[in-house]
Amino acid sequence: MSDGQDGLTFETVLEAPPEKVWRALTIPEYRDLWLKKPDDVQLQVVAANANSLLTFRWLERNEKSLVTIELYPAEDGGTSFRLTHAPVRIPAAANSNEPAATVMRAA
Repeated sequence: MSDGQDGLTFETVLEAPPEKVWRALTIPEYRDLWLKKPDDVQLQVVAANANSLLTFRWLERNEKSLVTIELYPAEDGGTSFRLTHAPVRIPAAANSNEPAATVMRAA
């Protein structure tokens, strides 16, 4: 797990093929059992590439961020799993001393 300026990243290897992990992420009944989100969080899928990439827009108390899940086949038949949770930001102008504002971009 790493915590950088671009967000929080968690990586692991799961003992299931990407297709099975994908089902656990995309069928709501399975996803809600596996990845419990707080009640006050709204999720909206903004990008999906079957069995390899899933991005959600995460809205929590007016804070907007993106959760991206990347899946790669592992050599042992499992799945390399990477989850990145990052704020949605527009870069500050090069001549600005102001921090970048947090905004939501259109998908």
